[in-house]
Amino acid sequence: MITLSQGEPDFDAPSAICEAGIRAIRDGQTRYTAVAGIKPLRAAIGESLRRDHGLDYGIDQITVGGGAKQVVFNALFASLDPGDEVVIPTPCWVSYPDMVALAGGKPVLVACSELDGFKLRPQALEKAITPRTKWLMLNSPCNPTGAVYSRGDLLALAAVLHERTHVHVLSDDIYEKLTYDADFATMAAVAPDLYERTLIVNGPKLTQ
Repeated sequence: MITLSQGEPDFDAPSAICEAGIRAIRDGQTRYTAVAGIKPLRAAIGESLRRDHGLDYGIDQITVGGGAKQVVFNALFASLDPGDEVVIPTPCWVSYPDMVALAGGKPVLVACSELDGFKLRPQALEKAITPRTKWLMLNSPCNPTGAVYSRGDLLALAAVLHERTHVHVLSDDIYEKLTYDADFATMAAVAPDLYERTLIVNGPKLTQ
């Protein structure tokens, strides 16, 4: 039996990262930082998005959190009014619906069939959207199903969202590098017209 329950690698952080952390402490970088994160880190994130996905984000469009779940939590709390709806394809990460409910929103769970590769289809998305829909939450690669949305999959969903300008996309890309036989794609890069309505959640690219 192989456990896939832990969202962290089973190896230590690379030595270069460990040394950089030790060096920063010795250099006195032990004080509070800016809420959004230190500027060199945010600039490096921006460069990574440009290099990997052709996305151009200014430093003031980038913020650093304590983990993907915290960023998702903050986004929902900052944006949801009581009764706002969030479309969540299922099976989904276990805490998505509870975070929406805790923020005063209504999780709209859309079952995705194994026959469709556990992916949300355009017809199902269109049916789920109402005037109260605030977010579509997409997690690709998905935890727990492993589903990876292709460029074509995202374009089909973007076609539904194009005219529904009140719906935003929370693109949880935290498992970006865990793709094996599929190419990773993200909504803001695939559908530039949704750039202003897309929040990308991602993290360090640790590999052994």
